[in-house]
Amino acid sequence: MLRKGAAMSEEIQGWRDIIQQNGKRRQPQLTIPKSIADEFDQIYEDTEEYQKNVAQMFSSMQPYFVLESYPEILHWLEDDVKNTNVVLAYLAGKALGVDLVKVVADE
Repeated sequence: MLRKGAAMSEEIQGWRDIIQQNGKRRQPQLTIPKSIADEFDQIYEDTEEYQKNVAQMFSSMQPYFVLESYPEILHWLEDDVKNTNVVLAYLAGKALGVDLVKVVADE
């Protein structure tokens, strides 16, 4: 009887592993270019702790961009309407202490 229970437990664990692997493969991964993330990181780090409501912070951060990188950031944000949401998810992850958006090398 013990052997049968152990075998069943192994089979259940095997199915869990398969389900987990399939879930990982199908789960979309949000990404942000490193240069863009670096700029938002700097602004985030320079923001006072009590002001880190990311939605409000994002709407008021335009004046804080470094002038040289502003055209690149503006172009990236305007390139796809979803990029604004990616930035908000990235900043929310920073505020929550979790990685919601993967930082990738610039193209």
